[in-house]
Amino acid sequence: MRRMAVGLLVLLSFFAYNAYTYHQLSSAEGAYKLAEISSGEKLIAVYHDENFWQFATYNPQSQELKVYYIGQNSPLFFRTKKTKTARTQLNYSPLALDVKLLEKVPKETPALLFAGKWHTRENPSKFPTVEQILKQYDNKTIRRVAILYAKKELWIKTYLHVDSHAYEIGTEDVLVIPSLSDKPSFIPVIEIPNGEHTSILAVYYSDVTITGSGKTFYHGSFKLNGQLIEAILNVSTHHLTNNTSFAKIESYCFFPNAGLNWVSVEKYFKGISMKERLPAWYLNRKTEDTPLKCNKQRT
Repeated sequence: MRRMAVGLLVLLSFFAYNAYTYHQLSSAEGAYKLAEISSGEKLIAVYHDENFWQFATYNPQSQELKVYYIGQNSPLFFRTKKTKTARTQLNYSPLALDVKLLEKVPKETPALLFAGKWHTRENPSKFPTVEQILKQYDNKTIRRVAILYAKKELWIKTYLHVDSHAYEIGTEDVLVIPSLSDKPSFIPVIEIPNGEHTSILAVYYSDVTITGSGKTFYHGSFKLNGQLIEAILNVSTHHLTNNTSFAKIESYCFFPNAGLNWVSVEKYFKGISMKERLPAWYLNRKTEDTPLKCNKQRT
């Protein structure tokens, strides 16, 4: 009888705890509390969809970018909590949010809190056009250009897993937010040489440009021209499908010429952005050469 009573108490405690966390996840403030984000981290983005939340934070002291995922499908199940961390040379401080904005979360999902405003499908965030940004760099020397797209969720630091190797899918420390628009919108990223082994990086969001500088993984440089801009725009227009959940279109030096590379994730499930590595059969990948010659000289 005593064992039965203890077992019943444990079972009731299980349901009580799960009911509590499920109730907490019904509000942005409750979910934020359950995420247990430290005081040194600045909240820079929030994403909410059915039964889960994501919080993106930036710690200026440790120069860490983090994405927290917390969700629970039912009071009958434990909550799921995951964290992704990337070291960053970018300064995300201009995107810091007032946590009081969590009180104003819309009823519609998916919803995104970014740059001080909540966005939904009816009121998506306005991205700068890729053409508008790239034309600012026409005929200028760059090290890399990339445009990034997410249909759902907050993305950082994702890799393609092939045998024992891992190849970067996204851009490690760039936070990719979903466009929430029927017409895909991209986040442009420009890397400019600042010496032989260092670069200045600029990431163009809706009304805010994030910048940073430091060591680069990319070598060489090339002059961006109208032909490559047109090629990038063409890929962005014709290579996304209804199944695309994330995409990166990128150009950098594949000596002797600059190459154009694109990769897209053609699958979606809840929490996919929190996976460190994705199998090859989730993706569509292609690389092609361009006529642009790479410069190996110091810049």
